[in-house]
Amino acid sequence: MVALSTVLVLLLGVQKALEPMSLGLAQAVRELGPISGWRCAQSEAYVYDPRRERGDSTLLDDPPEAALTAVAPNAIAERVEVNLRGGETVVWSRLSPEADGGPQRVYVLSPGRMQAVTFEYFNSKGTLCMAHLGQWQIVAEHALG
Repeated sequence: MVALSTVLVLLLGVQKALEPMSLGLAQAVRELGPISGWRCAQSEAYVYDPRRERGDSTLLDDPPEAALTAVAPNAIAERVEVNLRGGETVVWSRLSPEADGGPQRVYVLSPGRMQAVTFEYFNSKGTLCMAHLGQWQIVAEHALG
């Protein structure tokens, strides 16, 4: 009975390891490392606060918030939301207190460079995420409030 239970557990583990998402996670971790690979395979959005932390340098070759300095040198980026499936990115910002604060502004950015992280599952190939995003270009700007 114990042998049968062990065989069933092993078979279920092999089946789980052959599922597309498990294979995708393994491929992402192999290409991007454990933390970036997990973000790539498990989440469509990657969000961070550039006032408190740096963006994932494996997923982002260039920080998206740096693109704001050319158009709004007094802006302080408060939140960055990167779509890892397509690369579209939103940066929420506000003018620095020295520049009178002002209303919150949202910038929509598009990467000029990105690399697809893919995996193969039997005879089909799938894209997990986009990584190494860089050369950001602002495609839209909106004032809030």
